[in-house]
Amino acid sequence: MGVTTGAVAGRVPEVTGGGGRRLSAEAGRGICKRNVTVFPGLGPPACDELVAMSDSEKFLQLDEFVATRRHTGLALSPDGERLIASVTELNEKKNAYVTSLWQLPTPHPGAPQKPVRLTRGGEGEAFAGFTPESDVLFTAKRPDTSRLQGGVEYEKPENRGGDDERVRLFRLPREGGEAHVVSRRRRGFANLTPARTGGRVFFTTGSSPWALSSDDEEELAKERAELKVSGILHTTYPVRNWDRDLGPEVNQLFFFDELDGTDGELVLHRVTALSASENLDGYSINADGTFALAAVTRSTTGYQRRTEIVAIDVNSGMSQVVLSREGYDVSNPLISPDGSRALVWTCPASTDKVALAVRPELFDLASGEAKPLNMRWQDGTPFEDWPSDVTFTPDSSAFLFTADHRGAGLIARCDLATGTVTKLTDDRCHYASLSLDEASGDVYALRDAIDAPPTPVCLPGAALAEAAVEPVTVETPVPAFSVPGTLTEVETVAEDGTPLRAWLCLPEGATEPAPFLLWVHGGPFGSWNSWTWRWNPWTATARGYAVLLPDPAYSTGYGQKMLDRGWGQMGGTPFDDIMRLTNVALEREDIDETRKAAMGGSYGGYMANWIAGHTGDFFDCIVTHASLYSMEQFRATTDTSFFWAENLTDEHNKLYDPCLFAKDIVAPMLVIHGDMDYRVPISEGLRLWFDLLKYANASPEELKHRFLYFPDENHWILKPGNSALWYETVYAFLAQHVLGEEFKRPRRLG
Repeated sequence: MGVTTGAVAGRVPEVTGGGGRRLSAEAGRGICKRNVTVFPGLGPPACDELVAMSDSEKFLQLDEFVATRRHTGLALSPDGERLIASVTELNEKKNAYVTSLWQLPTPHPGAPQKPVRLTRGGEGEAFAGFTPESDVLFTAKRPDTSRLQGGVEYEKPENRGGDDERVRLFRLPREGGEAHVVSRRRRGFANLTPARTGGRVFFTTGSSPWALSSDDEEELAKERAELKVSGILHTTYPVRNWDRDLGPEVNQLFFFDELDGTDGELVLHRVTALSASENLDGYSINADGTFALAAVTRSTTGYQRRTEIVAIDVNSGMSQVVLSREGYDVSNPLISPDGSRALVWTCPASTDKVALAVRPELFDLASGEAKPLNMRWQDGTPFEDWPSDVTFTPDSSAFLFTADHRGAGLIARCDLATGTVTKLTDDRCHYASLSLDEASGDVYALRDAIDAPPTPVCLPGAALAEAAVEPVTVETPVPAFSVPGTLTEVETVAEDGTPLRAWLCLPEGATEPAPFLLWVHGGPFGSWNSWTWRWNPWTATARGYAVLLPDPAYSTGYGQKMLDRGWGQMGGTPFDDIMRLTNVALEREDIDETRKAAMGGSYGGYMANWIAGHTGDFFDCIVTHASLYSMEQFRATTDTSFFWAENLTDEHNKLYDPCLFAKDIVAPMLVIHGDMDYRVPISEGLRLWFDLLKYANASPEELKHRFLYFPDENHWILKPGNSALWYETVYAFLAQHVLGEEFKRPRRLG
């Protein structure tokens, strides 16, 4: 389960680990078959490279697969000239990922004609944002080489003594030269946003609500570190998030002004003074950086919370709640460029009877009134998907966004006067990291699909277009590659008449029916509509398997009805949808219905456990990763109990708790879990493993179940060596039970 990052409902919990979040593509082999143009003089498009390349071996040699260079971010500078890509690859020792920053070509006269590498730190850099002048800001662990004295980084006297654990914020001037440190904080820098005018740059970071000043905060942190104190006294919920412990700091809003920096270090100004029972979940600033709207989540009673919109006078620090709804969260404020209004998003506090329903409203900053924005397609039908990556057009008349949409994704524009939504893409791909060049109207994003990893593209003039715009591929240092197989779709109809669909990945050049793998996505509020490195289906097709990726009830991109169908029944309608699609796929002549397995992670792991207890020996084996198993236990131990405790009621759990059916499990199971997983705690995996052992009642030699445990991983298995081990173990387990081969123990298990 993961907090939604792709939807505007900032607090909506999501069981994301195993299935990846979004996958999309069209039938045929990769997006190499799609029509794509390219900037003149910038080289051939990546999709042309796909036609000529064959990388099947990469998906078989897992060390090579996990080492593949990849895009992990894209951002456009305020002046529209600098397009910065975050490119991630293995370090020299091949034991960790590092990220470097590259400037990519654009049509802007001042932009380079070829990709230019900007950073080369041995431990990598993380893009943080831009200054108003379009200088690049990034964080890194490397020393400030512009301030070396005798080969050692110079530190102010007051910072000497003890280890400096602070994150360094570097500034790389646009005109070139050496990057230099401009600030340091122990809790780092996040969500950097430059004001349009005035020179201020805002960011969020953890800050102690008990510190009397910045100096006092540093002293408190240093004292705890020196005394090796780790205890945290809590009075509210939650106490941890994802894979880290919360406190004693809380998220606060800061800004710095370049004019008041001394000795190369910027002076930081704290804007908010939130208490230990509050947390900053998002913010937006006006053009000159003197006013802010913040989404603040406050503890109400017990574990329950509510998100409200707070208006802040940045210069005085005075604040007041301006938008709050009983029984609703109001979040993700975005102030229009003209400063007249803001876009906010409301969502009811869900229960087992009340489904999530994300809706936009326009908040008038002068009157304080909020009115619903009725978003509709051009033909008048309601728009019911969940927007993300939202950005205003410069004239404040519309906003652009990305969204999951019918097994794929899109970029669209919504006119604020009419609520009319216009599709700006129509290529069955998924888009993320949306940026707008306000001068030209060009839109930049990372585009990917189930059969193609993310690559940067431009939609020329899309901000003003009245129809879909053909994407232009941007030249990048990340090579394109093809996948070992073909992609098609499977369709059927649910019991209630709802159309159902799934992607089907088929092995390349198969001469006989392929063994079958069912992969269930996480979320549950997600969709198989984008590339995934963590649960990549093409590593399976390279080994001869056919992989079904269904979008059952709960899946996003199919409107509110699809969520409502599954609400309050984790294992009911979604399970029926999945099995209907599975049975249709198994009827195909190119699939061997006698050899089949099921897999899933997070919510997909829940479904794998549910399938194990309800299908007998239908599947030859089942893989369950980071899975929900005991719902009563999970709802109180997850880091998002504020959501799940209201949904996983006793009444629900009596019907849909997988642990109640443990004695009915027949198929061999591979259980996978990370000890640092706070979203679906390790207790879920441990209890499932205990029950499997109890009901199997077999000797170690006779036991068919296995437990792959990662002491140093969270909900996702991210370290490259562990990632390769994950794949190796899964495919060894499948080969044993689906293909009838002898279990080949991965060497890296020791």
